This record gives sequence, C-alpha cells and structure tokens, in this order.
Amino acid sequence: MIELDGSSWHPTKDTARALKECVRKLYTQAYHSWSEIPNSICQAMFNNFKTMCTWESRYNLVIGTTFERKASTRLSNWLKSVRDSGELPGWMLPHVFAELGQYWKTDKFKAILYQAKMARDSLKGGSLHTGGAKTVGTIAREMEKELGHTPIEPEVFKKTHVRKKENKSDPDVWVEERAERTFNDFHKYVAENLDSSVQLTPELSTQIWKEKVVGGTHKGRCYGLGSRNDVRHLQSGLEGIGSSRQAEALDGVQIVAMSDQITKLTAALAESERKRVAEQQIMSETVQQIKEQVMNLAYQPTTLAPDDTDDTDDESDEDDYVDLTP
Repeated sequence: MIELDGSSWHPTKDTARALKECVRKLYTQAYHSWSEIPNSICQAMFNNFKTMCTWESRYNLVIGTTFERKASTRLSNWLKSVRDSGELPGWMLPHVFAELGQYWKTDKFKAILYQAKMARDSLKGGSLHTGGAKTVGTIAREMEKELGHTPIEPEVFKKTHVRKKENKSDPDVWVEERAERTFNDFHKYVAENLDSSVQLTPELSTQIWKEKVVGGTHKGRCYGLGSRNDVRHLQSGLEGIGSSRQAEALDGVQIVAMSDQITKLTAALAESERKRVAEQQIMSETVQQIKEQVMNLAYQPTTLAPDDTDDTDDESDEDDYVDLTP
C-alpha cells in the first residue's frame, strides 16, 4: 500500500521498481524526453503501475501526478546513463538506441546540454544533499524513531546537508555554501524574532523556513524540503493521468486492446516455435535415415553368382527347343 510523503511516496524501493518496469516496458520509440511521449502511452504506463501498486482511491490524482513527475526524472537519468556509456542497455530496443544516438550528435541537442549546464552553474546554486536514494521524508521518519520526537526543519536539513563525519569531534562540512548559509539564517531569525517562551514546533519551524528563510516556493518547490514539498502545487495540468474515470475508459479500450494484441503475438510466437522444433526434428530424422541407407549400401556385395547366369540360359534353351521326332 502506497502512502503519501509530501511530493513523494512511501515505500520508495518497491514503487521505484514498479515504476521502472512500467515505463521501460512501453518505451518502444526514440522519445527524447518524457514530454514527447504521447499521453495515451503515459496513461498506459500509469495503468500498468496501478496493477502493481495499491493506494486509497481518493489519492488517484496525487499518485498519478507523482508518478508522472518521477517517471520524467527517471527517464532523463536513464537516457543520460545510456548516452554516457554509449552501450545498448537490455531494456532498450536496438532501433531506438540507434535513433537516439543520431539525435545526441545534433547541434540542437548540444545547445540543450549547454543551456542546462549554464542553469546548474548559476549563482542560485543547486540543491545538493547527502540522502542518496532515500527521500527527505524517509530520513525524517528515521530521525523521529531515533530521537523519540518529530524533528524540526533545521534538524532534518542538517542531517541531509552535512557530510558524514569520521569522528564526532570533526567540524561540520556542508555539501554547499548555500546550505550552511540557509541553516544559519534560520537560527538567526529565530533568535531575533521569537520569544524564548514560544515553543518551536515542527509546524512552526516549517512555516518559518518557508516564509522567512528561503523566500517561499518556486514552481511549487521549496529549498530544503525535498520530497516533503506540498504536492498540491504540482498538480496543475496533470489531472488526466490520475483520473480514475479516464483510467477506467482506457482500461476498457486501449489496455484491453493492447493485452489482446500481446496475447495473440505471444500465441503466434509459441506456434512458430513449435513448428520450428517439429521441422528441425523431421530434418534430423531424415538425415539419420539417409545416413543409414548409405551405410547399408556400402556393405552390400557388388558381383553376381555364376549359377544365376547358367540357369537363365538353360531356361532360354528349353523355350526354343522343338522336338522333330515323328
């Protein structure tokens, strides 16, 4: 059962495997990015995902939106990995790999790469963290079990933005200057604006973090919150993929048609394989029979017995003899 985790979900590993299988299985054309995949294919991927994972029906829209956002990111990462390695992966069709290779050599694609690099190198900085494959929400839950209480925003942020120490006495090493500056700005604001009698609850710390420290959200995301960003800001324009009504309609037409086609192709392939095996068996038996005949001929005598010739001549003479005695 999938549970919501801000803009992500939990558990992460099982859902990630399901998403990977659903997307890769239907990636049969050289789409350069997720946005180029037709909506009908995206919906089919999501419908397959629904057969592998379950959640409360009221979360259809949110789960669908999260699926699309994560699928877009994963596909981009997979394609980059293929591009960097230059080798055909097992999940990609050969003709797709060839077409992508040609596209990656074009000036258009090189310009896109350059623009992306400039964006990453901008003064605003990135959003590096030390969480690895774990979402910020997962790390926060682990901290809650360890600490015995819900951690406040700066505690989670420090956990995910300070590199692991070899010794406890070592100084903090932040993943980037922006992270350390943001952490210090939070404590500076609290010291200057909150009375000592005010309890800094998780809810209050998140509100201060969003509104007073990082300057609110940008395109629905807030620096430092990671997967715990409010997913409601990420739903615009994506209603179709999570709509159970549309999914049911597609289940009755597209998915059923695709399933029938797959069944027919599988049956045809099995029949073709059966015929091939039968033909191969017949061919083997025929070859064996020919070999046996050749061996038999090799051991048969090649001369005739003398008695056979004499008997024939005698019979011929008897047929021609005429008795002339009166």
